[in-house]
Amino acid sequence: MYLLNGEEKALKSVIKEQRIRIGRGLITITPVSEAGLVSEEDVKKTFESQQKVIDELSVKNESLLKENEELKAKIAELEVDDNKDVEDADSKEVEQTDTKEVSAEDEKATVVQDEKKVSATKTKK
Repeated sequence: MYLLNGEEKALKSVIKEQRIRIGRGLITITPVSEAGLVSEEDVKKTFESQQKVIDELSVKNESLLKENEELKAKIAELEVDDNKDVEDADSKEVEQTDTKEVSAEDEKATVVQDEKKVSATKTKK
């Protein structure tokens, strides 16, 4: 595929001279928009809009980086302020006062009963 650049009159004369080849289908002329090519103006507009998006994301990224640095500084400050010394007031000794009362009485009652039954039907011979 070729793109023809030049003065309009010169291009028209080239096309007129090649009308026989165009008529026979040896040469085809396709407009740039139909060929899938994009004009320079459209490229510039797209580039400018993408550049705006990139700039906005860059600003957002910078603000997030600043926030990240501030949070790191706060964490470092909290780590410095963290007092890891434990007071000795906490002792592991426990008072040995027993508050449970246990009665000394044995409450179990035993029932003595012979549950074995002997049959009386046996007779001696």
